Amino acid sequence: MIIIENTEETKVKVSAVFSLGEIAVEYDMSTLPQPENLPGKLAELFYDKETGKLYYEYTDIPKTALELLQEETQQLKLAIAESAEAQQQDKIENQLAIAELAEVVATKGGIMAKLYWDLIKMNLRTVDQVP
Repeated sequence: MIIIENTEETKVKVSAVFSLGEIAVEYDMSTLPQPENLPGKLAELFYDKETGKLYYEYTDIPKTALELLQEETQQLKLAIAESAEAQQQDKIENQLAIAELAEVVATKGGIMAKLYWDLIKMNLRTVDQVP
């Protein structure tokens, strides 16, 4: 069974197709609910046979490959920014350590300052090797 537009024209658009096992229900179109416009959701019209009312259920629209790539790009940008911030913090801590060493050398000098300097250089080498 098919449902067609009610018109006098010879060529008529088919509105719906029914197969065996489906039924047609008469419904007052003036009370047909309108779907909400929810981003990322698909509105599907349902009929409650007990109440005789139409209603919409909303399902997620699968994301396109482009949307998935955009999300991944955003996550990578955030990871890069966090990494740069951590490297900047390491650089500041190293500069503070060098300033402390300079103060030790200027005020006390001696073997302790050299030992401290060697420890700082080892730490700087480790930090500089991090990509």
